[in-house]
Amino acid sequence: MTSARTLEYPQQPPRRRSRRKTWIVSAIVIVLTLIIGVIAADRIVDFTTEQRIADGLSDYGDADVSVEGFPVLTQMASGKLDSVHITADEATYEDVDFTDVDAKLYDVPTDTSRPIGTVDATAVLPHSTLDALTSDHASLPAGMTFTTEDGELFLKGSLLGQDLLIGIDPKADGRRAVVDASEIRLGSAHVDVDSLPGFLTSAISDIVIDLDFLPAGLELTDITATEAGLQVRLHGSGVTLE
Repeated sequence: MTSARTLEYPQQPPRRRSRRKTWIVSAIVIVLTLIIGVIAADRIVDFTTEQRIADGLSDYGDADVSVEGFPVLTQMASGKLDSVHITADEATYEDVDFTDVDAKLYDVPTDTSRPIGTVDATAVLPHSTLDALTSDHASLPAGMTFTTEDGELFLKGSLLGQDLLIGIDPKADGRRAVVDASEIRLGSAHVDVDSLPGFLTSAISDIVIDLDFLPAGLELTDITATEAGLQVRLHGSGVTLE
């Protein structure tokens, strides 16, 4: 007599499902490996590009460069970087010293002979730079130098044995900085320039500082007095450094 137990057959394991799971896991691993490889390659290109740009700017000073946007590989392939952020504590351009340089460059071609799409930047012209610029491009009363007092720009000198401070109101005018006298301080006395005859103030009015040394395409959009000098804000399109 045949029992029910003798009719039982061992069950076969679901091999197809196990194989399918194996293929799915393998595919996921391959895809993740490719993604990681692309990201790693992009970061390497990003680093080398930043280093190349910094090296290209070394004649002007030590700059920190950040290529923004992802991926950089496709930007390089297109021949143009979307955005580059450059900062420098000190920089020199055309023998003019700047400090606290902060520049954002947009549509930056990988071919350095082509102009940069757009540049927005700020930098400080130290008092010593202002003195040198006015000596070369303007005429100031003898013995006067720039200084900052209480957050305002002044020309400083001496008259009749007392400290002379001439308040300066700077304005941006294209590729020029125009400064006008606003007040005169002699010792403890304060005099409004507008109350004085023109022949007495002509030497300290409409002083023009020519900034034609700036890269072609850049213009001044704003000027602000700081403790270190004058902070200039620059903007331009089609800018070339050469």
